[in-house]
Amino acid sequence: GLRAAVYAPCQFRGPLAAAILLAAKQRARVTYFQTTTCLLLAAFLAAPVAGEESDARPHVRVAWSEHVPVVDGLLDDAVWQEAALIEDFVQVTPEEGATPSERTEVRILTDGNTLYLGVRCYDSNVSELIANRMMRDNRLFYQDSITFIFDTFRDGRNGYYFEINARGSRRDVLVEGNAFEGSWDAAWEARSRIDAAGWSTEVAIPFQSLNFDPESDSWGFNFSRSIRGPEEEVRWADPVAHRYIADLGEAGVLEGLRGIHQGLGLEIVPTFAIRRVDDREKDRHYTRLEPSGDLFYKILPSLTAAITVNTDFGETEVDAREINLTRFALFYPEKRDFFLQDALIFDFAHLKGNGEPFFSRRIGLTPDGEPFPLVAGAKITGRVTDRYKLGVLNVQADSYDDVSQQNLTVARGAVNLSERSTLGALVTHGDPEGGPDNTLAGVDFLYKNSDFLDGLSLSGSAWVQKSFTEGVHGQDIAYGGILEYPNDTVNWSFNFMQLGKNFDPALGFVNRPDIREYGGHWRYRIRRSGLLRTLDSQVGGTLITDTDNVLQSIEFRVGPMRLASYRQDIVEPIYRHYYERLDEPFEIHPGVTVPVGKYHFEEAGIRIESGHSRAFRLRLLVGGGRFYNGWRATVIPLVTWRPSQHWLFEASYQYNDIALDEGDFHTHLARLQVNIQFTADISWTTLAQWDNQSDDLGINSRLRWSIEDGRELFLVFNQDLDTEDGLRVTRTEPILKLFWSFRF
Repeated sequence: GLRAAVYAPCQFRGPLAAAILLAAKQRARVTYFQTTTCLLLAAFLAAPVAGEESDARPHVRVAWSEHVPVVDGLLDDAVWQEAALIEDFVQVTPEEGATPSERTEVRILTDGNTLYLGVRCYDSNVSELIANRMMRDNRLFYQDSITFIFDTFRDGRNGYYFEINARGSRRDVLVEGNAFEGSWDAAWEARSRIDAAGWSTEVAIPFQSLNFDPESDSWGFNFSRSIRGPEEEVRWADPVAHRYIADLGEAGVLEGLRGIHQGLGLEIVPTFAIRRVDDREKDRHYTRLEPSGDLFYKILPSLTAAITVNTDFGETEVDAREINLTRFALFYPEKRDFFLQDALIFDFAHLKGNGEPFFSRRIGLTPDGEPFPLVAGAKITGRVTDRYKLGVLNVQADSYDDVSQQNLTVARGAVNLSERSTLGALVTHGDPEGGPDNTLAGVDFLYKNSDFLDGLSLSGSAWVQKSFTEGVHGQDIAYGGILEYPNDTVNWSFNFMQLGKNFDPALGFVNRPDIREYGGHWRYRIRRSGLLRTLDSQVGGTLITDTDNVLQSIEFRVGPMRLASYRQDIVEPIYRHYYERLDEPFEIHPGVTVPVGKYHFEEAGIRIESGHSRAFRLRLLVGGGRFYNGWRATVIPLVTWRPSQHWLFEASYQYNDIALDEGDFHTHLARLQVNIQFTADISWTTLAQWDNQSDDLGINSRLRWSIEDGRELFLVFNQDLDTEDGLRVTRTEPILKLFWSFRF
């Protein structure tokens, strides 16, 4: 039978707003920025909490059945005739509001343990289907694909995003407000089939893979389809071009979910690895059997506890190398599964890069990026109710080099104050590099309105942090904010950030303290049908001073005309102007040091790129101009060839020709990648990278067999070679690793 929907009444938080306002007035010493933040926060708190919604949103009630379909992509199981049916879709692009050119049917049912979707995508030109990818976590927007998203707490800002293409390639993404985590992997199934009428997909998502409110009868839900023949997107709810499907504030409603369950909510994942290391540089040679394990338990359907023991991350993808021609450390994304699980719970004000208070790559990796094991770790992440979320992480990091074992802790909490605003706090403790005792505390406020000025979007954030470092006093506060208008025709943003001279988040990322940073961006888009789809004009820039207001850096960017075709073939001229004040010299290349001084320089270039949907794809960036007290020319070509869904060949090269008064030099960075996708579950990826700054050729080859989600076998081969004088093997490391999950 079908379950009845129950809606929570709207609640208001006026007294809490008044309390915050009173607290702001009673502060003995506050900055203008902090006072303004409190006033804005108090104003937003008068709005209703999440739960209130427009009656105009489409609703669908899931069907319940004791019988479940076989997930093979065929849609031939009789139970699909009992499922809830969605077939009312509206075109988003190229003609907003128009009738779709092809018919789509979506069926939804559950047995209480798993949610099943059956999708039929009719297509009158099957020969024009674009589906040349099968690998897990590929970007599928430019493929014939479907996308669906769940807001399991009905808060309009947090959810789960899933994509499948006509070949069965799958992608899953965590969504938290304006932040996305594409490296996250859930346990779910999907199979696709292509036939004469089009293509079809069957999907099974165990409720154990999601966090949700067990007392709620409904989730936010939306569905879209990309039809790549006519380059068309159709959507079920909120079919407007200026918002993405990931904007959950205007999603439809999936009802009838009361009674779903996750079993015991227990998952045990023992892991076994065999590793052989031959390091000729350090004269280390050994073979080790390395058992480890993870345990996950759903304390509540919305709250997960995780424990990891003797953790190793040898199967993780290697980082893409970069040539660094700046004075500051580069920022690399997290790729390790233990830290990616519910990673966005710890997201603070959507900061990425300089000023981020918690950067999980500080745990288990040396400052040079070399991995070292974790003795053990534990975390609790999720939501206590639909309004409150929390995350607590504690890790015992093993010793490395001259650094002893360290205990590292992160705690995060946030509350949805209203339908559009969230207030959060974050605390970290410990220094993974064994430095002085260090603690950080921060507070952030997020605002997101998907119905601003009659259907447009407006979002913003404000935050403040303070580090407490043993032996350091004063100038250790950081604060900032951003206001964004992220719409299709007009898109702009303004941001500000100040980092104190002694601000030091030991578990975060700061590569440039003692700054005030002002930034902004504006873009105007003309959208049309036909061969040329969009024409963008944009301008933006960043101005940085030190905390004494002495100008340090300027970057000013102009893109007068970015042209994009219906296949997303792009031509874009680029102009940038820079100012850099160097108060001390820095070595930009071995043997070449840029002296103290003030430098104005600029560069111009052009980017030409063919669309992601094409089997043969070319991207070329050519630019040049003044660079400090000399000149620079840059050429970056990339060629991708996908002869079928089973093969990928990609080669890229980055060349800089730099002539300075202090010396001339060239930088080279080359990558070659070959992927073989035997099936949707078995892949072999090989990546070779070389650069002339390190004179190292690194080869990473990974065979991944996903027996089923949670049960995987990896065979990894890492090879490093010194190329400075010929070709010399420096390190060889084969790894065999097996994950075997037991779910109860």
